[in-house]
Amino acid sequence: MISSSKTRSEMLKDVMETGFAAYELQLFLDTHPDDEAALEMYAEIVRKAEAAKKAYEMAYGPLTPEAAAGKKEWTWIKTPWPWE
Repeated sequence: MISSSKTRSEMLKDVMETGFAAYELQLFLDTHPDDEAALEMYAEIVRKAEAAKKAYEMAYGPLTPEAAAGKKEWTWIKTPWPWE
């Protein structure tokens, strides 16, 4: 579970780590589609990745254009850029 006491960079690291793990498992499943253990790990890491993304976006705003769609305000320009 994602802790609300984490810093912005720690939360973003969680998003990146879980997203990477999900992608790697997806690639593995491309060649091992009947591996039940890998399927279970994939389902779990996808849940963790979604939770990490949701926690980050609730605290700091959207990570993707899709997450910003339908909002009344375009928030991307109001936050610091990665190099700031």
